[in-house]
Amino acid sequence: MRNTSFNISYLARRITPTRVPRYVFFCSVLVILVVSLYPFTGWRFTGEPIWAFYTYPLPYYFTFFDNSINVLAYMPLGFSLAISLKNNRLGPLLAVLSGMFLSCTVEFTQQFLPGRVASNLDILSNSFGAFLGVLLAMILGNRYWQTRCLAARHAWFAPGPAVEWGVTWLVLWFITQMDPSQPFLGVVVESPGLPQPFESPMENAKLFLRLLEGGGMMLHFLGIALFVSVLVRHTRQSPAAIRFTLLAALLLKLGFAGILLKPAQFFAWLNLNIFVGGLLGTLALLLLWRLNRSLRALLGALALVATLVIGWFWPLVPQLAATLPLFRWHYGHLLHFNGLSAVISDLWPYGAIALLLWLAARPPREESW
Repeated sequence: MRNTSFNISYLARRITPTRVPRYVFFCSVLVILVVSLYPFTGWRFTGEPIWAFYTYPLPYYFTFFDNSINVLAYMPLGFSLAISLKNNRLGPLLAVLSGMFLSCTVEFTQQFLPGRVASNLDILSNSFGAFLGVLLAMILGNRYWQTRCLAARHAWFAPGPAVEWGVTWLVLWFITQMDPSQPFLGVVVESPGLPQPFESPMENAKLFLRLLEGGGMMLHFLGIALFVSVLVRHTRQSPAAIRFTLLAALLLKLGFAGILLKPAQFFAWLNLNIFVGGLLGTLALLLLWRLNRSLRALLGALALVATLVIGWFWPLVPQLAATLPLFRWHYGHLLHFNGLSAVISDLWPYGAIALLLWLAARPPREESW
């Protein structure tokens, strides 16, 4: 047992330093900007002094929920930046100041958006969140945890920075599954509300919508599963990694359904089309997961391209007003939450497709490890 532990630690020390903290920092900034500035429209100047909110007495504008989210949102940013700057003696201070600067910039910008409130209390909450992230990085940044993380990376993930970016991008994908009004792994959804006329290429328009919804789920399922399979170190690890990813996404969907949806709408994210699409996707995956890495990456990219095509052909327009009765949250929080999920859902496939095509052309090699 000692020899095995020593070998793992030895390998962990000799592999290339991880770039994951830098990637997490980039994704954290992206998420913060999206959730803070969505829907990016309606910009206006109210005529109020633009610097006044910095000196408002505390608490000028306070809700427990908003400030808790403000703290949590900046923790990954502070954590990842502190880890990235671990060789700099001023790294912790720079990480906290960076979080504060980003918060000041975001709050200043929010005063030009309708429905947003620029708040100095939010700056304090965000800065405190960045500080907590830095504190966590200082606790977990010792040699013991670094060795453990590097050894786990060596054991489970293929070599190279492209794979590390893929793992980070995969974590970002989980945000797309947080909206419980959207089907699990669904690409499109038949929104409740007023009927929307559209031209169907099939005589049975209802069947056309069902085929698009079920087909979108099947292709999304395949795209995600094959994406995960090209990130693992050995092909034999693919089934376990895929099961873990999908189970985590399902638990996340269930958790947010319990938090956000009214009890009668708990399973609004599940229907027969989604079930059938998932079943067909599973059968197809049984035939594909043993293929070589380059071919899996290419097929995964094609599956995700097909999901984009289905989204373009989907004839119905989402109606937020029609889905509001499903939720416990009020309109403002729901708009920002759905906006984050929608924007990441729009961006994620393009980044995943680009990475899969890169890995198909340049699969990870052991000598690059």
